Amino acid sequence: MVKVDVLYSAATHPWPTLRENVLRAEAEGFGTAWIFDHLSGTTLSGTRMLECFTLAGALAGVTSSIGIGTLVVNAANRPAGVTVAAAASVQEISDGRFVFGLGAGAAPGSDWSREHELVGIALSESMRVRHQRLIDVLDLCDAQWDPDRDAKWTGFPLPVPRPPVLLGVNSVALATIAGQRCDALNVRLEHPRIAELFAAARAARAQSARAGSPLVLNAWTAMTDASLDPGGWAQQRIGELDGDGLILVAR
Repeated sequence: MVKVDVLYSAATHPWPTLRENVLRAEAEGFGTAWIFDHLSGTTLSGTRMLECFTLAGALAGVTSSIGIGTLVVNAANRPAGVTVAAAASVQEISDGRFVFGLGAGAAPGSDWSREHELVGIALSESMRVRHQRLIDVLDLCDAQWDPDRDAKWTGFPLPVPRPPVLLGVNSVALATIAGQRCDALNVRLEHPRIAELFAAARAARAQSARAGSPLVLNAWTAMTDASLDPGGWAQQRIGELDGDGLILVAR
């Protein structure tokens, strides 16, 4: 059975509406409520925005059973240490319901880069450097979140249990990192190479140190009557791909 989640955008929903919508989603049985990580709502055709981890903590505080996830934290938006501490903090506030969605971010000059230019966050032209930034976050998660961590990390947040990490992917390179290092991945359902990306992640998992551990394969698409329908095209498509869940983006 396909697991169905929901995403609400802080670019178009003020806090009271976000709170009400997520509480309704919890009552209706959605698995996880997801939120974006953007600095400006104009990036998402809106006029407002709330900071991602602040919002995740607030939603965790007003809910009791639904998962709270980030889709996805841009590795370029914060130093790796701040990102890892924030994720661990939300995991504690949520009592273990947090899903740490992470992504590599966009290139400078792209449609997604204007908010970074305005606040002075430098984006690298190099895809290798952008991928390395998210690997740095994953490395720090491994170091700080290990119950037997080095004594130098004493005093840093230690999430128990460790939150699952989901990687947003749109390339074989990122799908490979997800398979090797993460607990889940997320791809646009309409991506023309989604089957290839799922296959690359599965193959990387099988050859990794985590071979045999679960890898959750999610896809996102717009929330419509058709995507909500268990017999509709979206849920049928993720089933054909042997995926695990859909994340439906509310308009």
